[in-house]
Amino acid sequence: MRALVVILAVIALSPAKAANIELGLADDRVEVDTGFAGAKLTLFGAITGIDDPAGNVDIVSVIRGPDARFQIREIEKANLIWVPGKTHLVEGAPGLYLTNSTKPVTDIAPLPLQDQYRLGADFLDIEIHTQSDHKDEIDKTVLYREAFLTEAKALGLYEARIDGIAFSKGALFTINARLPANTPVGEYTVSVYLFRNGELLSSDQAELGVNRVGLERRIYDFAFERPISYGIFCVIISLLAGWLASVAFRK
Repeated sequence: MRALVVILAVIALSPAKAANIELGLADDRVEVDTGFAGAKLTLFGAITGIDDPAGNVDIVSVIRGPDARFQIREIEKANLIWVPGKTHLVEGAPGLYLTNSTKPVTDIAPLPLQDQYRLGADFLDIEIHTQSDHKDEIDKTVLYREAFLTEAKALGLYEARIDGIAFSKGALFTINARLPANTPVGEYTVSVYLFRNGELLSSDQAELGVNRVGLERRIYDFAFERPISYGIFCVIISLLAGWLASVAFRK
């Protein structure tokens, strides 16, 4: 009897298996050509260390594209018309930022964790560089940031969904994301986070490549590998097109 009590005590004191989340991609490459109209991206994953995760834990996934440089202008009134103002550069912003979660992220993770792991576009380290040192321009950087986020969301480049994650059998789950037609090319990072009662239990990450193919790929490589030749080629094509248009109109 005494030995049985010792065994039970050892079992009770042994650490429980830690919860863990693992991510997998059905395809780690997305091909973009001239007819690309968007693509469905399916992520697969599994949760271990929890017997029945559905309803007991929450998942947040983040698909982040390569950083890009954007330009933003404020429309200014000049006499009776409105004209674009100075150009302001937006840096540190990913070209695509998609989040999926089992419920609103604000109901899953506290603000410090949302900020630490960038669980939403509002927590991105986006910098606005103005062309003026005037105090009014500096004070407007917050407005420029909000305007940029609003436009990025309207274009489908930044999106947050709560209907793309589904648990299947046992500890398996799928994440369905939609890449828009204007998806930029480059290397992407796909991250998943496992939460329970506001506590981060585990995370995992995978890499995804979005590449151009066909004629568009050759033009893309030509433009970046030989920019001077590409510029001369574009000028020649423009002159040729103008000359052919003038000939057609004369006839």
